[in-house]
Amino acid sequence: MCSPAANPERRARRFEFARRRLKCGASLWVLGLLSAQVFLSGDRGLASAATSPRALTLRLDDWEARIYPESLAVTGRMKSPANETAEKDTVLAQGAAQRSGVEDLETGPDHARWKIPDLGLIVEFKAEKHRLHIRFQADKDTKLPWPITGRDPSLSALIYPDGEGLYIPLDDKFWREIARREPCRDTHGGLSMPFWSYRWAGGTWTYLAVSDLQTTVCLSASGGRLTVRASHDFRERDGFPPYEIEIWPGGNSPVSPGLEYRQWLIEKGRYVTLDQKAHDNPEVSKLLGAAHAYVFGDGKSLGFLRELARLHVDRMWLGYGEDARQKDSLVGRDYIAEAKRLGYLVAPYDTFENAQDPKSADASESIWGAGLYPAGCIVTVRGEIQKGFAGRGCELSSEALALREPGERNLENRTAERASSGVNSYFLDSDAFGELFDDYSKAHPMTPEVDRRNRLARMRMIAENRGLVLGSEAGAAWSAPVIAFAHGTEAVSNEFLWPLERDRQNYGGWWPPARPAVFFKPVKPDEDFRKARYDPSYRLPLYQAAFHGSVVSLDRWETPITKFPSLTQVRILLELLYNLPSMWSLDLNELRQNEDAFRTLYDFFSPLHRALGDQPLTGFDWLTLDRTVQRTRFGDEIELTANFGRTPSRSLPPLCIEARWLKSGRRQLFCPQPFPRSSPAR
Repeated sequence: MCSPAANPERRARRFEFARRRLKCGASLWVLGLLSAQVFLSGDRGLASAATSPRALTLRLDDWEARIYPESLAVTGRMKSPANETAEKDTVLAQGAAQRSGVEDLETGPDHARWKIPDLGLIVEFKAEKHRLHIRFQADKDTKLPWPITGRDPSLSALIYPDGEGLYIPLDDKFWREIARREPCRDTHGGLSMPFWSYRWAGGTWTYLAVSDLQTTVCLSASGGRLTVRASHDFRERDGFPPYEIEIWPGGNSPVSPGLEYRQWLIEKGRYVTLDQKAHDNPEVSKLLGAAHAYVFGDGKSLGFLRELARLHVDRMWLGYGEDARQKDSLVGRDYIAEAKRLGYLVAPYDTFENAQDPKSADASESIWGAGLYPAGCIVTVRGEIQKGFAGRGCELSSEALALREPGERNLENRTAERASSGVNSYFLDSDAFGELFDDYSKAHPMTPEVDRRNRLARMRMIAENRGLVLGSEAGAAWSAPVIAFAHGTEAVSNEFLWPLERDRQNYGGWWPPARPAVFFKPVKPDEDFRKARYDPSYRLPLYQAAFHGSVVSLDRWETPITKFPSLTQVRILLELLYNLPSMWSLDLNELRQNEDAFRTLYDFFSPLHRALGDQPLTGFDWLTLDRTVQRTRFGDEIELTANFGRTPSRSLPPLCIEARWLKSGRRQLFCPQPFPRSSPAR
């Protein structure tokens, strides 16, 4: 049994969890193959889609799906192909080399249904306008490895919602090697959105894991190409909910899958815009045009606020941590009142995830009353307490908190205490990250579905009952209706950051408390880090295609814009192109040292985000074959064009971005300059 690692110290993210989630996914995939004994990854399975004599055809609005019940292979063909290539069948799901027996086959004009006794499955395919809906039902614990995708030679690139989004050519050697090292992600949090897509000559094909819980996708690099293999666990513990997938052909833009996922959410009534959130809480509108910063040391002083006012900054989100046991870490009511007077959002950091012995806890957020430690700890399948990172207390069960809340009001009292200072925002770490747990405690048993429901309920409590502008970590798609901003979504979640952060001598640690080096020490990353996380030719505004105008998203707090000086210009251009604020770590010294850079970036970004932050992203294009010149469009107002190259292109200088107002024709150019080197932590 693979169980995820627990939360690291305070805000240091789950290094071990990230690695173990990937390794666990890979091992479970192998187990799935052994248990099913029918699916192969070679060309025989691909061929079976074309040779099986028993095919069913379902006609959708603009394409036809051919389904092979014995092998579960699926092919698709467009009704009105855009070109000669699109006239051919595309293998959408690779078939099994060993066919299974089919019983009770029922067919109709828009559906097919049958049983596979060997696998204990009931299978249903249904044509729903232009989407093919597939549903599997099982009544025993089993793993189904389906679909296996990406082997059709007409497919050219993988569109993958890792954080903000990636565009990966299927034959790319660099990403094939990454796939070998970290192959698997769960679809409820390992991916920021529960789908994956492919680009081909006729547009895109998208696979949406409607059943995101207990579904894992694994990349494979066999045969010189990347493929994606999904698998789903049916568990009695969960009540055997069905496994549902939707497949559809989409537009030719590489962000079409994100735009189409947004439309799917709207149709299902699961989409909440920033305008709707601001209608319920007008303070949400203060996110528009705001830069984001975590403040440390004298960044919590009135003098710091005066510096911001002197720079004519009238929109900021300021986050802070404090510990009642350390008086010099506290933020005064006068600071909060002045920040609000200046028009800022000001938010305490909090987390409900960790519990420790109050006598030895290393963070005030881990101290709970009423004997919650250890009684409220998550219990693993082995009957052991799910420990925190490096033995720091335990992972606190959201179900234990929920069951105790009516009588003990732990969450109500915690949030009331923090809100009493007058804050107008709140950052709740971890809850939107997507890490969900099983709890085998007899006193508070919990499944990932229950865990997610509890997390959504307590986030709503803060946002709706408290009326605070709520943000959380990473912003997994299911959390978007309840959060207004997310820290970490703009990042790519591959493994290159974690080893760098663990090197405390190079990256910096959590000392001194008033200016932790992890936030303030500049680092020079290697080429693989740059390529995997910030190479514009691989990056896509995929999350923005779905959630721009719903959630304001940023990079991680421990990778502020000053952290990697060699990447600062490219990072700024990516953020501006996607219409996202930058993340800063600030005290008075850092603000003064980067005053010119901060002010010029704010002066360009803030008016644009006030105009566009609540608008949907409506277009994205590459303007050069090497994908170094890129363009976004938001609503019908503004186009942004960025040149990530080293030479001018279309009159746009290198490492510059231009905003063009579509109705007036006005243009504005911005060319970010390298920042001064930050001073080391004192």
